Amino acid sequence: MKANNETMYYAFVETPAGVIKIEATDRTILSLTFVEDMGASHPNVLCEKAAAALHDYFSGKGRAFDLPLEKGASPFAEKVYEATKNIPFGEVLSYGEIARAVGSPGAARAVGRALSKNPYIIVVPCHRVVYASGEAGHYAGGDEKKRALLAFEIGVS
Repeated sequence: MKANNETMYYAFVETPAGVIKIEATDRTILSLTFVEDMGASHPNVLCEKAAAALHDYFSGKGRAFDLPLEKGASPFAEKVYEATKNIPFGEVLSYGEIARAVGSPGAARAVGRALSKNPYIIVVPCHRVVYASGEAGHYAGGDEKKRALLAFEIGVS
């Protein structure tokens, strides 16, 4: 969460999946979200580091992200985000598997709710979490984007 005296920085990155807005302070990245249009950027070093990491990801060179992210909205969400970050590039886990990984078997729907509020699109790769049936399921960035990201990763793997 941004403290009152912290400066906000912004960067917009055009990617094959759409425009991603990066928001950061001097100490942490607050969010990476899909937006409709490019805006005026006012980046800092963290925004530039995140933009470079996204470019590496979409060029097939970057498979994991090492960025200072703000903590999750709750301890449960933080555990879910950490477990989701551990899903290897090109692989998927189900919501139930994530629930078990965070010590909450039977909490698949709660995992889905936490991931629906994931402020770190692609960096916390919630697109890699699918239904137990193997269906892609829903995605905050749009279901078509989820399927496209999964297909991209499988094609690069």
